[in-house]
Amino acid sequence: MTEAAQIWDGIRPRSPRDVVARHQAQIGRLGILAATENLARPTDWAFEEDHHIIVVHLGGQVDRMDCEFSVGPSGSALPSRGDVWVIPAACRYAALAQGERAEFVEFRVPTALLDDAPLAARVQYRDDSLFGATVRLANLLRSADDDLSTMAARGLGVALEWHIRRQYGPGTPRSRRRQLSASDRILLADTIRGQLDARHSLDVLAGLVGMDVRRFTAAFQQAFGLSPWQYVMRVRLDEAARRLRNTNESVTDVALTTGFATPSHFATAFARRFGMAPSRYRAAVRP
Repeated sequence: MTEAAQIWDGIRPRSPRDVVARHQAQIGRLGILAATENLARPTDWAFEEDHHIIVVHLGGQVDRMDCEFSVGPSGSALPSRGDVWVIPAACRYAALAQGERAEFVEFRVPTALLDDAPLAARVQYRDDSLFGATVRLANLLRSADDDLSTMAARGLGVALEWHIRRQYGPGTPRSRRRQLSASDRILLADTIRGQLDARHSLDVLAGLVGMDVRRFTAAFQQAFGLSPWQYVMRVRLDEAARRLRNTNESVTDVALTTGFATPSHFATAFARRFGMAPSRYRAAVRP
């Protein structure tokens, strides 16, 4: 991986993915993707979804991989055969990988399957039962044209759904009351992104999820890795950077439509986040 290569920041274009093979299926409530990708060039893997993602690494050769969660383990983490990555709903995850090839299965897990319980981010987690069943399922998906293989894949998918619910599902009710549920996180993220110019007071945000402000502030920090105000600012600035890159809106219009009271406040916050003034950023990222 070149020294210039950096983890995707939500702004720059993602690197292209060199897909060798790809097989998809929907079995019960699980969305399943079995894939093989070449990693000769630095490759971005990134998620920020309204469902959980569980990735099971089946093989290949990854020589370098750096990953980053908005809240959770971050840094260098080379996947080995059998390693499991868990990416919670509404959690931003990005990784930059390079090597020879990666073979993996990605499970899309609706939050309702886990009774809306919060899910912790994990890397290099070991779950031998999940791994063994996933290997068999991937082999069956490659033979999807065969009726018997299709039937066997569906039966195995149902068993995997049951295993994921049991292994990764809700903890005790007491622990859940102190945390934001998966749907709480999605609701808050969607509300903030959808109303960039709103005030977003703590009272209003806490009321959305039925918490008092003190409990909400602690739960939000735990769920997103940022205070509510830091998260609002990050979303506003990321959207501002996207508009500077992709539209011809003036810097003043971008500032006002993304929730900043004055262009000077916007310029100061933008330079703190991206290291340069908005006008210089636009000149640097546009051809």
